[in-house]
Amino acid sequence: MNPLRRRILGALTALLAVAAPLLAQGAGGAVPWPAQGRIVYRVYHGDSGLRLGQTTHTWSHDAKHYRMSSVVETTGLAALFKNFRLVQKSVGTVTPEGLRPERFSADQQGKPPQSARFDWAAGRVFIDRGDSKREADIHAGDQDVLSIWHQLARQPLEGIDRTLTVVNNKAASVSRIRDQGVETVKLPLGELRARHLSVRSQDGGVSLDLWLATGQHLLPVRIRITDRKGEVLDQQAERIELGAEKPVP
Repeated sequence: MNPLRRRILGALTALLAVAAPLLAQGAGGAVPWPAQGRIVYRVYHGDSGLRLGQTTHTWSHDAKHYRMSSVVETTGLAALFKNFRLVQKSVGTVTPEGLRPERFSADQQGKPPQSARFDWAAGRVFIDRGDSKREADIHAGDQDVLSIWHQLARQPLEGIDRTLTVVNNKAASVSRIRDQGVETVKLPLGELRARHLSVRSQDGGVSLDLWLATGQHLLPVRIRITDRKGEVLDQQAERIELGAEKPVP
């Protein structure tokens, strides 16, 4: 084999070695997940157009382990009436089936820290609410309320309608995922085509709508959360940053 051909074959081999994990990750309808990123959202109260604050969401992974956080805080005029700050974090592993959370935590200003620990070997999740503790069964594919933002894009979206348990700092809720189709969403970032998925629990503890941008790695560009009282927080992306690693708070 002549030297030129050897160099070309060597370059192709190296390229395939880099591309193979991405190709495998994209198989079956899933898309490659950026290794790190940051999304800044404006937070609105329901459909009123009243801006309450800002959410900063960061994540990083090395294809084996992940960590992510979401910091929600009041800003501007809303902060004068109520100084609110909530930090949620999720850490876990990355598997061929997607994300497998190990620990979820929630730290709200003025309240004791709360957390959930996933014991996959025992098939149980242990929730520490600060003033009480509880536990529940978990099964493969179950998520916490933050990891699910990215988990749904780690699997084929066609026929995604299914049931799973979603865990937060208060409870583990059996929830139904439904595909609401592709929509054009108007965001501070601009107009984007996005896949709309809804997550609803049987006990009313989880009511979540996610819009995953089809041209942006299926990243969550809008997250609409409805609490038990019917209050709605609508988080709409105004900025997406990929590539440069951002520290997780």
